[in-house]
Amino acid sequence: MPPPPHPCETALAALPEGPLLAAISGGVDSVALLHALVAAGRQPVVVHFDHGWRRESAADATWVRDLARRHGLKYITGKRRPGRKKERREADARAARYRFFAQVARKLRTPHLVLAHHADDQVETFLLQLLRGSGAAGRGMDPIATRDGLVLHRPWLALWKKDLLAYARKNKLAWRDDSTNADTRHRRNLLRRDVLPYLRKKIGPHVEQNLWRAAEIARAESEWLDQLCAAAAPTAELAVKPLRAEPLAQQRRTLLRWLQARGVKDLAFADIEAVRALLTQSKIAKVNLSAGQHARRRAGKIFVE
Repeated sequence: MPPPPHPCETALAALPEGPLLAAISGGVDSVALLHALVAAGRQPVVVHFDHGWRRESAADATWVRDLARRHGLKYITGKRRPGRKKERREADARAARYRFFAQVARKLRTPHLVLAHHADDQVETFLLQLLRGSGAAGRGMDPIATRDGLVLHRPWLALWKKDLLAYARKNKLAWRDDSTNADTRHRRNLLRRDVLPYLRKKIGPHVEQNLWRAAEIARAESEWLDQLCAAAAPTAELAVKPLRAEPLAQQRRTLLRWLQARGVKDLAFADIEAVRALLTQSKIAKVNLSAGQHARRRAGKIFVE
């Protein structure tokens, strides 16, 4: 009797049928993902982005190309444009990477991108969001999300790094180690190497599991709150009186999603509170927002100019 499939493989069952893109860096997580996808009978297009941060990054790209070829898979790589100032902020690197993925998705008309994010990544993301004071975004990553025309699939958010390592070792996989993972100038590395071990030592061995569970609860409650507030998003104006009667959390979420739907970006907690003041303070009729936009109250309605 054959052994049961590994959770790394069974977790892929929910992926949609049809063509897929797979983001493969060459690290153990993404190499395990590619192996599991192929074991599940999928033939994804391998996409790899070279940030050019490290001397070995070109060798990583070649290594991933050869890996894709051994599996008989199409391989597409992108690289930071020559002459462009080297960006070393994590957010900038992530934005550049997703721009490349979106370009490939449009070119191939294949919007579904599979990522190897796992439970440890979820814990780090959730903790970073809390420490940044991100408010409504403090929910970790979604198993399925959309970004710039991409449909992002993260089937391994309930699996831990140790599960992926066990899968890779069981299947005798080779992978590339990223030297920048030891650089604690990057906040995620600082959490992984210093903060979380300290919390385990001082608070208890189950800190990561508790944070992961909190992220799951926050994400489910955030989705529910978004559904409650969804009706306001497409409307050009918000009626003051009925919104003022809603609970505080619903007021804030309604305003956040409504402003985002109006194209207002870079919203902070203070922006939401300033617009919320239009509901109750008659002396305030205008609130400045980003990019020359502002919210106004007139005749019992709030709108964006």
